[in-house]
Amino acid sequence: MKTLTVDDYQRVRLPDVQPRTKFAYEKDAQGRITLTKIEPAHALPAKVRFMKRNGRTVAVTDRPISLQAIKQALADFP
Repeated sequence: MKTLTVDDYQRVRLPDVQPRTKFAYEKDAQGRITLTKIEPAHALPAKVRFMKRNGRTVAVTDRPISLQAIKQALADFP
């Protein structure tokens, strides 16, 4: 078992972790702390291409889009 020390600024250095890695933590009744690495859902915005299909211009993306997201985008459109 390895031990870690908290400094005066409440920081802990994890030797096997890359900088800017995000963790969720949970503290249980016995005082143990569990760290769980958080993966970003989508770090980059979706790429959209415009294509002609059946004589109409449509947007094609690399991610699925929900009907709710389309309705929300159209509600903001003037």
